[in-house]
Amino acid sequence: MFFRINNEAIGHMHHRTRTTLRDGLCLAILASFTVGLIALVSSGHPSPRLSAAAEQASVAHGRLPPAARKIIQVSETRTAGQLSAAFDRIGFDLNSVAAGYISVPRVLLTRLPRDLDRIGNPDLRKMVFLRSLLPVVLQVNEQIGRDRARLLQIRHAVNTGQRLAPDEVQWVMALADAYDEPEANLDALVRKVDVIPPSQALAQAIEESGWGTSRIAREQNALFGQFGQDESGQWEYRNFPSLLTAVEAYAHNLNTHRAYREFRAARAQMRRQSGGIDAYALAGTLHRYSERGDGYVQDLRTIMRANDLEAFDTARLNNLASATIVASNDR
Repeated sequence: MFFRINNEAIGHMHHRTRTTLRDGLCLAILASFTVGLIALVSSGHPSPRLSAAAEQASVAHGRLPPAARKIIQVSETRTAGQLSAAFDRIGFDLNSVAAGYISVPRVLLTRLPRDLDRIGNPDLRKMVFLRSLLPVVLQVNEQIGRDRARLLQIRHAVNTGQRLAPDEVQWVMALADAYDEPEANLDALVRKVDVIPPSQALAQAIEESGWGTSRIAREQNALFGQFGQDESGQWEYRNFPSLLTAVEAYAHNLNTHRAYREFRAARAQMRRQSGGIDAYALAGTLHRYSERGDGYVQDLRTIMRANDLEAFDTARLNNLASATIVASNDR
């Protein structure tokens, strides 16, 4: 990973302490651990990771500590340099997220910095892009996950002979309409209402937008190469009002368009077999996303592995509402 843990990558932690002797002892132990961690990182050795099982359990239940709860001001989001400094200030460190030390702050930017293409340092440019987009991808997946959880409960109720309440029926019908499933078949809906692996979404945005440097990415939030028709019927890149709507449209495209039936079938099979999603394997079904076919798939997989993007597939947003930050960098 181009941003592997180094002496700048120390996770931020928040602890509430009391004045009791026991808590004082705990604080001393924590301080000792922090000093040891700093020494270990400074020595050039990798920081210790949580065990795979512990890391997965912590992330899955949103129990990771948040990044520092500080507000990003609108004035800090208008250039890539200002935004990078703001991310640093609130403790949003990608290495700590990838290692499982912290959750991701809910920083929902309206758009990428418009000077992102003028950043000379490629590593800085990549860091700004990933920190700008990862929270948005997780936000979209979070909503899809809530809908999926409710849908699974309703399907279980139907399969066990329970009668649905009128509001549940209405909810299913609305969901079926949103996901282009006119028969409201619950099994078909379950295949469609599912998350997009963050590593895949990030890799496709990187490939389609050149790490956010393309003009249409910076000016139109067109991160995923999606086309639409204008009023005259001409086909052109779609214009999205925000990064959130762009990611929502991308996820909806993969979850509904007939071109991605293979993608949805493979994802559903992974769910049945292991309960999880193998993003690297799933990317192999995206050969119809681009005219380059298998070459496009190979490029996505190269991006995923070269940048260790799969480390973000277990990342979760900070579940503290008070830590939510909605930042706008509109002019």
